[in-house]
Amino acid sequence: MKNFIIGITALLSFALFSGHHEELSSKDLAFKAYETFAAGDSVAWAKIHTDDFRFTIFGDLPQSGVKIGTDAVIKEVFEVIPVYWPKFNLTPISTEVIGNKVFVHNKMTADNLDSETMHVFTIRDGKISSFTAFEDTDSMRKAMIKQP
Repeated sequence: MKNFIIGITALLSFALFSGHHEELSSKDLAFKAYETFAAGDSVAWAKIHTDDFRFTIFGDLPQSGVKIGTDAVIKEVFEVIPVYWPKFNLTPISTEVIGNKVFVHNKMTADNLDSETMHVFTIRDGKISSFTAFEDTDSMRKAMIKQP
């Protein structure tokens, strides 16, 4: 009987905690955003962002400006990038986490583009609440295959 109770207790413990997933660290969350973006998985990408997500890209490029919400980012940024920069890719160079901010220095490449960028993620309640890109817009404009 003692073994039966121990077995049932272990089974119930497993059942209670099997659906529980540990929250991603801030750095892992930022890298999950890159991973889902690179895979083109906009559904998974959207799930790791807050409902009031704010996405900012400075400069005067087709995707520049402030976008609010994941749908706006997908439509006005993610769908635009491959039109102007085929084979767009980001490769992390270094990462720093300070408080609720994740700073990622990236190598940014595409057809005719070889530059660097700094991305800043703000994390709130286990999700990304804002993203700001500091990019070499001059290099990006020169590399565009199609002018807006």
